[in-house]
Amino acid sequence: MGDFDIVRKLKKSEQQYESLFFHSSNAIFILNSAAEIKKVNPLATLVTGYKEEDLLMMKLGDLVHQNDAQTMDKCYEKALKGIASTIEMDMSHPSLNELTIKLFLVPIEIDNVVESVMAIVENMTDELKISKMAMEDDLTGLPNRRCLMEKLSSSLTYAFDHKEKLAVLFIDLDRFKLVNDALGHLLGDQALIKIASRLQNVLDELDLLARVGGDEFVILIPHLSSVEQATNTAKQLLEEIRDPLVIEGYEFTLTASIGISIYPDSGTDTESLMKSADAAMYRAKANGSDACELYKREMRYQLHEKFHVENDLRRALERGEFSLFFQPQFDLSTNQYCGEEVLVRWDHPVEGLISPSKFLSIAEESGLIVAIGEWVLKESCLQKKRLIEQGFPEVPMSVNLSLKQFLQKNIVETVKNALQESKLPPHLLELEVTESVTIDIDRTKGVLQRLLSLGVHISLDDFGTGYSSLQYVSQLSIQELKIDQTFVRNIGKERQSEGIISMIINLAHYLNITVIAEGVETEEQLLFLKEHRCNKVQGYYYSRPLALKEYKVFLTDTLHL
Repeated sequence: MGDFDIVRKLKKSEQQYESLFFHSSNAIFILNSAAEIKKVNPLATLVTGYKEEDLLMMKLGDLVHQNDAQTMDKCYEKALKGIASTIEMDMSHPSLNELTIKLFLVPIEIDNVVESVMAIVENMTDELKISKMAMEDDLTGLPNRRCLMEKLSSSLTYAFDHKEKLAVLFIDLDRFKLVNDALGHLLGDQALIKIASRLQNVLDELDLLARVGGDEFVILIPHLSSVEQATNTAKQLLEEIRDPLVIEGYEFTLTASIGISIYPDSGTDTESLMKSADAAMYRAKANGSDACELYKREMRYQLHEKFHVENDLRRALERGEFSLFFQPQFDLSTNQYCGEEVLVRWDHPVEGLISPSKFLSIAEESGLIVAIGEWVLKESCLQKKRLIEQGFPEVPMSVNLSLKQFLQKNIVETVKNALQESKLPPHLLELEVTESVTIDIDRTKGVLQRLLSLGVHISLDDFGTGYSSLQYVSQLSIQELKIDQTFVRNIGKERQSEGIISMIINLAHYLNITVIAEGVETEEQLLFLKEHRCNKVQGYYYSRPLALKEYKVFLTDTLHL
């Protein structure tokens, strides 16, 4: 073995010792020959009730009850002679009653000479349980936020002293609340336990996994060799999470968004590293989820911006800042106008017109999408009724229902009320739901049947991008499949996308379901869809989404009214 290998092996041994010292579940003190405390781990402060700086000014005897002082002194003398010993005794505490502890005194020898003594304190009283509970997540048994922050703090101290890097990975499960809403909290808890176990299997022995919130986990990777180590770990974690879960007969897939911060590049203290990882996680979520992102400085501003967007969204409905836009749909067999999709836009008093891609994900995440969606539904029905009264054609209008909206217990009553208040004929309302509703297929079938009994039509939006498999399509009472624009834009570029489109159309026609493609922008796309017998299309080839006033002009010109 060469000198370099010996040094590397020694360094690794030192790192393992330091990590075990800091992450031990018992209080550990390093003492000199005079029994003065020279070093402590994080648990020492929790067990004794003293701050670290206070402990470093004390002797071990200061913590021991006077009745046990003589016994402890004798055992300490043995330790200085190289003989380990164990004793049970009482320890004083500044705020609790006296604690019964088991004290292990272990000599630390270098070249057969006792240089110092390690005192390991195991709490034998009920306070041990209290301390453990204070540091442990009830559901998963993982370390909790408090434990994480203490261990992150001690790891930062070590990283600073040894000029090392470390990584913090902030993990948030995507749309997990919907699993709880659809399947119940009991199954949701089982999913969290399984996910926690999967995450643990990816990590190295010295890494720390903590659960810090309902569906939030944080991983601490000390002794980081490179940034790539952190990103590769994050990718492995995403793969593990993505693997389908089967719980009590339900099979479903979860994904996650992971933000990564690196010491010292992303921050030099616990708070800044956690905030940086959190900001990076939100970027991953904003980019479509099921992804990881490394923190960059501009992300902190974007997190700040997200906070303000959410606050402004809460007041937008009251202030009447939302408006409806309409995008016409055309029948490919006749090239005639045959309907429209209603889309929501937000006219911010300061920022102006804000893109849905910027605010809808925040509305979904915060739960505001339910109130916004209800307003869109009611206002769409009212405006559609007025269009008909003004002489425009009686063609169907499609309105999107978000998953959170669909999962509301009163969704059928909400749709019924919108129709009654507007006096819109039900057959002119088409409700678009996404594939994610199939997360609870039995409930979904029941809700769809009740909606159909009102006389409305159902469309499955963004088909091919969500949760469902082909088998679900035949089980759902739907009249239309909508091909997502991600496939349409690749017509003429990717044979795979073209194959998927062809398959969707053939499947739908076999089941007597109409097919509409969105995002049609070029004649090449239009001709391909017509050749493959797609029924309807919408997109910029015909018209962008239009405000009501513009839409009326478009219809007047197109239909020669």
